Formats: sequence, structure tokens, C-alpha cells
Amino acid sequence: MFLVWLLAVPLLGAIAALVAPDRAAKGIAAITSVLTLLGYAGLLFISRASINWAWIPKWGIRFHLVADGLSLFLLGLSAVMFVVAVLASNKEAGRTYYFWVLVLAFSTFGLFAAVDLFVFYVFWEVLLIPVFFLLTGWSGEKGRKAAMKWLVMNLVGSFFMLVGVVALAVIHNQNGGGFTFEIAQLSHMSMASGVASWLFFAFLVAFAIKAPLWPLHGWMPETYRESESPVTAIISGVLSKAGIYGILRVMIPIFMPQFHQYQMWLLIVATIGLLYGAFMALRQTDMKMVTAYGSLSHMAMMALGIFSLTQAGLLGTTFYMVAHGLMVGGLFLVLGLLEKRTGTRSMAELAGLNRSAPRLAAYFLFFVLGTLGLPGLPGFAGEYMIIQGLIISHVVFAVIAGFVLIVAAWYMLRVFQGVMQGPVRTSGIKDLFTGQVVWLVPLAGLVILLGVWPAGITSHAVPSLYHAMHVALGKGGVR
Repeated sequence: MFLVWLLAVPLLGAIAALVAPDRAAKGIAAITSVLTLLGYAGLLFISRASINWAWIPKWGIRFHLVADGLSLFLLGLSAVMFVVAVLASNKEAGRTYYFWVLVLAFSTFGLFAAVDLFVFYVFWEVLLIPVFFLLTGWSGEKGRKAAMKWLVMNLVGSFFMLVGVVALAVIHNQNGGGFTFEIAQLSHMSMASGVASWLFFAFLVAFAIKAPLWPLHGWMPETYRESESPVTAIISGVLSKAGIYGILRVMIPIFMPQFHQYQMWLLIVATIGLLYGAFMALRQTDMKMVTAYGSLSHMAMMALGIFSLTQAGLLGTTFYMVAHGLMVGGLFLVLGLLEKRTGTRSMAELAGLNRSAPRLAAYFLFFVLGTLGLPGLPGFAGEYMIIQGLIISHVVFAVIAGFVLIVAAWYMLRVFQGVMQGPVRTSGIKDLFTGQVVWLVPLAGLVILLGVWPAGITSHAVPSLYHAMHVALGKGGVR
């Protein structure tokens, strides 16, 4: 029931927002997103919710959705971030804007819950459409260019995934198991090593583009730069996790031998991405782009956790996806509020804003400290588990990851100090309004909760991860 609710409410709300007057669209979207969040709250009282309907029986396709330890808290992350993004959006954005935001929510919930690979692919494709139109209609001067780059690169990834999805079903049928797209069934079949390697890279390309992971991150800089801050918060905080989640959900159970075969190369490429994102963040003068490249580095950290092929690394990545989504989403939203008040994102033009906007400075500092991994906040717990996994697997990469954490503190504190401290360059800006504090306080509260109680997620994630690991044990396993 609650999974149906998560899909039906955003879809019905999108239709309602589209036919309503522009002045009422934000209110409809806000009510819809809050109702969706309440539906998610119902899921927390169910140990495992699922929908399993026959869709196209002739092809073995089932509309199979599950809220388990892997997907449950990503569904929660999505529900929270869509509420906050709607409340942070301009009322004047209009009904079409809120229509696409709610369609994006619908497709995101479906993607994170799908355990039939065909259904997973359908939702994967659907979410491209609302992002494309949000970029073309509500973005900066180069928004259309950014939208085309987003669409083309992700369509390339989708093509590779489609080939992989169909090939897995065909191979399963040739092995005598019949046509199926159920991930649980596909994970038990055997494949020729050469074919498996090709399919492994087909899925990896698709997921790496979406994450994004270096060097397939080409859509990221312009998309993050040009999109409205609420849209950036959704893309970076929620949609980027779809790529990492896909690796965990689809690839770990099916392609474990290939992970072992190419592990060293995967670790090297992820480490390059980790360093690239961190040092590119140091070079930026646009505070939004510092956060964007910092997020790119964090996505590489999550990939390192997976590629360590250890229980600690996989669990750390699962936790860090949710923690990072809340923190970086909150940071992008705060940066958007700051840009509206000053008219610029250039650190060279800003300084001393904490004197006229102390509340804004406090939330800015809070999310900055979260993203750099301050102990007591959830970034620290996620990075600790990932580095623990790397120490077990390959200690050299753990040392490099630890070094990058120092660089992360450097570039994030540089942004805060440059904008909020020092001699005043821009005076008289307004501090946060009460309505803005109303949605920032719960978001910050969730971040604090995860920081002091990471077991709230990890204890639920362990059974699902251990099931995937158990399947993988017959194919090389994890440590």
C-alpha cells in the first residue's frame, strides 16, 4: 500500500499542479510532497514492503518493487529532499515547473524500489525527461546546452544498459531458466567470462555516467552551474545516488567475478576521480562549483567503498549515500539562498556576510562541516567505514583517501571563510526568513540524527547487503 502511495501521490499531484493556476501550483506541490513523506513514514513501520504484479508475462516482466535495507532509506532521502526542494523553490516558477518536479519524484521512487531489471530501466529512462525540461526552462544562460549534454550522455549510458538488460534475460532463457528480469534470479545464472566482461562494462558505463564518476562526468559541471539551486540539490543529493545504487543493487550480485578481475583498475580510476574532484574544487572561485566538484570527489569515495569488495566498504557506501544526499542537498540550497541575496556566486566579490546574516552563516557552516566529514556528523561515519574497507582490501588507497579528506577540509573551509568572514564587501543583505528556517531546521536535525545514530540505517542495510554478499560468495565473495 505505502509503495503504491509513493508512486501514485506524486503522479496525481503533478497532474493537479499542471491544471491548477500558477499561483496555486507551489501549494499543491508542497502538499503533495508532504503527503508523500507521510506515506514514506508508513514504510518505516513495515520490515519489508513489496509490490509484485505480472506486467508482461510473455516476456517474464513483473512490476516488482521492494522497500528493503538497500532502498528504504534512499526512498526516505528522496521524500525529504523533494519536500525541501519544493519549499525552497520560487512561487513564481509556475505550474509547469512543479509538474516536472513531481514527475521527477515519481520516477525516482520507482527507480529506487524496482527489483525487476526491466522496470528499473523504465524508471531510469523516465527520470531523464523531467530533468531535461527543468534545465531548459529554469536555468542560466547556458541551460539548454547543459540540458542537451545531460540528455545525450545519459542516453548513451541508457543504450549500454538496455543492451545489458536484454542480454541478461536472453542468456537466462538460453540456460533453461526462461525469460526473466528479476535481479534475484539473474544473480544465480552462469555466463561465459568474455560475455560477462562486456556486460559488466555496459552496466558500469551507464551507472558511472549517472553518478557521475570520473572520467564520465562531462554533464556535471554545466548542469550544476546552470540549474536552479533546488534542482541542483535534487540532482546532486538524490539522482547522483542512482548510479551508485545501481552498482550495489544490480552489479554486486551478478558480476562479482568481474569485480575481482578488474578490481585494481577500478580502484585506480576511482582514486583518480577522488583526487581530480578535490583539486578541481580548490581551483574554483564560484562557490557553487566548489561544492559541485567536492561532490564529484565524494561520489568517487563511495565508488572506492564498493570497489574495496569488503563488507565495511559496502556498508559505508550504503550509509554515505543517504548522509551525503542530505548534506550536499542542504548546502546547495543554502548557496541558492545566498546567491539570491547577493546576486553573485563569486567568492572574490563576497566577504564578511556573517555580520548581517548570522543565521545564514550558521547553516552554511553546519552543512560545510557535514560535507568535510566532521566527527559527530554522518559524513565522518560513512568515510570511516569506507576507509576501513580500503584498509582491509588495499591500504595504499586508504592512505590516499585519508589525504583527500584533508584537502576537502581545505576547500570547504576556504569557501566559508572567504564568503562569511573577513572585511565586509557586501553589506545590508537580509538574513534567513522564518519560512526558510522552517525547512532548514528539520533537514539539519536529520543530519545530526544520522551523525549520532548511524545504526539507524546500517542495522537495516546489513540484512540486504549480507544477502547480496551471500549470493556473491559463490562468485568470489567479499571480505
